[in-house]
Amino acid sequence: MKKQLLLIMATHGNEKIGLETAKILEDSGLEKYFDVLIANPRALDKNVRFIEADLNRSYPGNKTSKLYEQKIASDNLKVAKKYKYIIDIHEANWGTDDFIIVPRYKLPKKFPLKYINLRKVLLWPDPKGPISQILDNSIELEFGMRDRDRIKAVNKAVKIIGKFIKNIYKLDSISVTKNKKIYYVYDKLLVQKINSVSFKTKDFCRTKIKDEIFYPLLTNQYIKEGIICYKMRKLT
Repeated sequence: MKKQLLLIMATHGNEKIGLETAKILEDSGLEKYFDVLIANPRALDKNVRFIEADLNRSYPGNKTSKLYEQKIASDNLKVAKKYKYIIDIHEANWGTDDFIIVPRYKLPKKFPLKYINLRKVLLWPDPKGPISQILDNSIELEFGMRDRDRIKAVNKAVKIIGKFIKNIYKLDSISVTKNKKIYYVYDKLLVQKINSVSFKTKDFCRTKIKDEIFYPLLTNQYIKEGIICYKMRKLT
C-alpha cells in the first residue's frame, strides 16, 4: 500500500513536537499509513532553530546554494512531491493556541482541512518560503506551548493527526470539523511603534490601538526581533 501522508518535523531544529508525535503514532500501529521527513537534521542535532538560514523561509530551495538550508530545502521538496498530503508540524514557545497555518492567500484545494480537528485557520501569505506555500496539498500545524504541559500538547497532536489518518484511509467513521474560524495575517506590531515592550495584549483577542482593530498572534514570541505580535483580521 502506498503511503498517502508525509509528516514533516524539525523544520526548526529546536521544535521537537513532530518527532514526539510521530513516535506515539508509530507505536500505536499507524506507522504503515505515513512517512516521516526530518526536515533539518543538522539543526535538530544542535537543538537550534536553523544552521545558516530559516528553512521555513527557504523553499523551493536551491541545490547549488552555499547555504545549507537552501540545499536541503530542494531535497525536501523533491521528497514531499511524492505524497498526496503533507503536514508540517511546528510549536511556538510563546503561543497560547493550536491552529492551522495556510501560508497562502486562499484555502488549499488539495488538502481536506475539514479532517483536521482544529477550528482556527490562518491565511499567512508573507513572508515567503514555507514548503506549504509551494505545495497546495500541504499545511502547517502550530501548537502553542506557553504555560502548557508538554505531554498534553503532544497527546493533542497525536489525536488530531491520528484522526486525520483514520479519515483519509477510512479506518473509522468519518469525523469532520465544521465552522472553521478563518484569520488573515497582514502585518506585525513593532516595539518601536508603541515605544514599549510591556504592551498588554493576548493572542486571538480583539485589540484596538488608536483607530486600528486587529487580533494579535504569537505575542512576545519574537520580542528580541522587535516584534510584539503579528496582526490578523478575522474573515469568518
